Amino acid sequence: MFFKSYIPERDDRNVIMELNICTGEKTIGFKNPATGKTENAVIVRTQNDIESFYREYKLMNTKKFKV
Repeated sequence: MFFKSYIPERDDRNVIMELNICTGEKTIGFKNPATGKTENAVIVRTQNDIESFYREYKLMNTKKFKV
């Protein structure tokens, strides 16, 4: 059986940042509107991690995420 993998639309509307309240770990990624899950998540340690995420997916950083 084959499943279609979710390929995020390259739109900054779907970019979200999540914070784990237990460990304090921050991740940034795309939210899949169909399932509500975060896809292509990257751990954020510095502001440079956020900027490199936007560069990698060729998006404009319109949201003001801070570390």
